[in-house]
Amino acid sequence: MILRSRRIWQFGVLVTSLFLVSRPNLAETEVLNPVKALYGYEDLLRMAEDKIVTETPAKAFDFLIKAKELNPDPDYRYYNLSARAHIKLGQHFDGIHSYEESLKKKKDQFDLILYVADFYEKERKQKEALFYTKFYLEQKPNAKYRLYTAAILARQLGLESEYESYFQKLESDKTFVSEKDALQSSLQKNIKNKKWKEADDLSLRYLVYFPREEGMYETLILARRGRQSELLEQAYQWTTTVFLNETRYFTRYGVYLQEKQRYLEALALFRRGFYNLLKFYPESDAGEILFLIRQSYANLGKDRDTLAIDSLVKDFQNQNKLTAVELENHQITYRKNREYLLFCIHWFSNRDQTMANQYRQKLKDRDLEFEESEFLRVIGPFAALPQNL
Repeated sequence: MILRSRRIWQFGVLVTSLFLVSRPNLAETEVLNPVKALYGYEDLLRMAEDKIVTETPAKAFDFLIKAKELNPDPDYRYYNLSARAHIKLGQHFDGIHSYEESLKKKKDQFDLILYVADFYEKERKQKEALFYTKFYLEQKPNAKYRLYTAAILARQLGLESEYESYFQKLESDKTFVSEKDALQSSLQKNIKNKKWKEADDLSLRYLVYFPREEGMYETLILARRGRQSELLEQAYQWTTTVFLNETRYFTRYGVYLQEKQRYLEALALFRRGFYNLLKFYPESDAGEILFLIRQSYANLGKDRDTLAIDSLVKDFQNQNKLTAVELENHQITYRKNREYLLFCIHWFSNRDQTMANQYRQKLKDRDLEFEESEFLRVIGPFAALPQNL
């Protein structure tokens, strides 16, 4: 018994000494990551995708990180998986940025290009949306719907020459010119019979062949309103963009936004309508558009601006009898009201250019002061366009 215990003790000492001797060598040996040791780049991508499919996208990043360690310059599939994981986690902009990296690796992912373009358009980032729409058209130059989309985005950014070139390309296709009257009759019949879906589909199908035909837009709006389509706002945006110098379409779009209780956006549309009226239709009655602007201010709780519009309505109606002193006094009373400043520019522009320029500067200063609170540079599809007479 004693002899056996002594042998066990001697064996333990031997093992310990061997461990101590070899320990420095072990310290110099790289500790292998079992995941990297057992799986290659392709395996890690498959495992990441599995996590996304099984609704555990956060865990997908563990495998994507290891995949990038194995391949520091990963291919487009890596970025697509990263995007899918981000989007499933609700991190949409991170996901879109990953998709953008993917498109740098492989540019002919057509569905993906359109997905990114549509995302940016929905987020009202027209510059980015136009970039990817153009990217698509570089590879698919005759895609009519995207030519139309590019035209709309270009005009919203103030790129008039590009807008015109896209529409001219669409109008150069004369395939259905001889059928235009019959098409209009068919659309009217569908609207009369409340066949909303048929009218919507027909309008959308032929709009790219007649992109400046007002009737197409009228039926599209009526059809989408009739079927309570989520795409009704898109129809309003297209219409106000194509007929950019009109007032009535901005009024109708603004009323739609009021119905949705999006009062600040509605105000932006009504303001655009008032600008158009002063610039292009100065002899028109401004009663309706000013009433809607007043209503927007009231909905937003802007009492001072509400009173300003009451005064402005009277000045607009009596503008031919108004004196410069009277107008200046009224404007000073409501000196921060945007519509009064715009009206002063309009009124003085035919009477005193020096005064008109002074009011242009006052409007510029006023907009700079209220830029953040009114989201002047970001709200609405026409935020990039000037509204100074």
